[in-house]
Amino acid sequence: MNVLKIFLAAVVIFLAVPLFAAEETAQPADPLFQQAMKLQKRLALDDAQTLKVREILEREQAAAVKDRDTFNKNALNLIQKAYDRKKETGAQVEVLLNPLQKDKFQEVVKMTRFDRDQFELTEGLVLNEEQVFTVEGILIDYYNKLKEIIPEEMWSDEGPGAGIPMRSPGKAIGASRGFGRMKGLMRSLERKKNRAIRKVLTTGQKVLFEQIQKDRSEKRKRRSEEEQKSGKNNP
Repeated sequence: MNVLKIFLAAVVIFLAVPLFAAEETAQPADPLFQQAMKLQKRLALDDAQTLKVREILEREQAAAVKDRDTFNKNALNLIQKAYDRKKETGAQVEVLLNPLQKDKFQEVVKMTRFDRDQFELTEGLVLNEEQVFTVEGILIDYYNKLKEIIPEEMWSDEGPGAGIPMRSPGKAIGASRGFGRMKGLMRSLERKKNRAIRKVLTTGQKVLFEQIQKDRSEKRKRRSEEEQKSGKNNP
């Protein structure tokens, strides 16, 4: 009986060793490979296209490292450089595609307000992988609650760096007092979102975050002034 127990224990140890060894030698997933594979699947790329896409992504990554090192103190430059890289990478990929693939690619790269917000925070704050995941959750919660206040079709669709823009609902959905309450709720949600984001940032990232907030606030102010002028000129 003891011999049988010893034999079984030896078998368990023998089988366990390769498993532990595999865990120790396993390499982390290559994000560039994953990105290339996603494009291969969604665009039905052939092997040659996939290889060239991988090379384009590698060049983009190298440029990103350089930009983050050069502009690490300026969030707005980090964001603009990221948009420039995205545009350049997209143009290079499109050259490789046939007309059908190009149509699908346009769908892939199209950005919603949520996408832009997450992109700008990720790039402007140079978030790490864990921070990206946390901030994404914060934004999902924020935008879901925002949709409960005002329909998404009434949001404006402006360029990079805009804040929480919204077209005036006018008289169709109530008087200005009701609109004022709505804007107050939106500001409250935005403050809550910003507090949650600040909690996951380093000291240096908080400085970058304030740069982004200041820029968005200034853009909202200019937009409001332009709307007021437009209203006066078109009674």
